[in-house]
Amino acid sequence: MKSTEHQYINRIFSLLDCFTIEKPDLGVREAARMMNLSPSSCGRLLGELRDEGILIQNADTRTYSLGGRVIRWADVYTASSDLRRKAYPFMEQIYKLTNETVTLYTAEEFDRICVERIESKKTVRVAEPIGTRIKIFTGSGGKSILAFRNQNEIEAVFNYARTLPKYQNSEEYFSQLSNELETIRKQGYAISHGEWESGASGIGAPIMNEKGIPIGSISISAPTQRFLNQEILDAYAKILVENVEKISRELGYLPELG
Repeated sequence: MKSTEHQYINRIFSLLDCFTIEKPDLGVREAARMMNLSPSSCGRLLGELRDEGILIQNADTRTYSLGGRVIRWADVYTASSDLRRKAYPFMEQIYKLTNETVTLYTAEEFDRICVERIESKKTVRVAEPIGTRIKIFTGSGGKSILAFRNQNEIEAVFNYARTLPKYQNSEEYFSQLSNELETIRKQGYAISHGEWESGASGIGAPIMNEKGIPIGSISISAPTQRFLNQEILDAYAKILVENVEKISRELGYLPELG
C-alpha cells in the first residue's frame, strides 16, 4: 500500500503530465476533470506548484502553464543528453585502450552524477550504477571538476562540506584538499585511492564547455591493486586527458583562448 507521501508525489507527476504540446495551458476545472479530483483539491495543488515556480499562472485567464523551474530542468537534461552523445565515442576509445571501467559524470553544485559508463569485463572491477550521486570534493571524478571552478565556488563547496558531520573540525583536510586541487590544475587530472569506496581507485579529468567551465568529468576506475604501478597510472592519465580534451573541443572549448 502506497504511503500518503508517495500518493502525493504521484499526484504531482500526474498533474504535470496533463500539460502537453496540444494543451500547454490548463484551468483548474479542466485539470480537475483530467485528474479525477475535486476542483478545490486540484486548485490547491496547482497553487502549491505555482508558488514553487514549477507552474506559472496567467493573470488574465487564470490558467496555468509550466514555469521556469521546469525549463531549467529541461535545459539540464538536454545538456546532459548532448554531453553523453558527444562523450560516448571517446569513452569507447578510452575503454579500448585500458580495459577498465570508464564513467561519465555531470556536475552539480555539490555533487557529481554518474550519467553514463562502460563497465570493465574483468572479473574484479569497479562500477557505480548510473544515477549515483557522489560529493564533488571526493574521488578523482569530482575533484577534477572542483579544481577548475573559480575560487568563490570552491569556497562554497568547502563551506558546505564543513556542515557535514564527517568533515566538521577538519581544517587540516581542507588545507590538504586545497593543495591537491592546485596539483590537479597543474597536471590536468586527478588521482584518488579509496576515497568514496574502499579498495577502489580512479583517474579523472574535467570536461569543459565553450566558456571554459567544468561541466563534467570522465574517470577510469579499477580496484586499487591495479592502480599501484606508476607507469600504468601515467599511461592511463595520458589516454584520459587526450580524449577528454577532444570532448571539450567538441563542446566548443578552445584552451588557447582561455
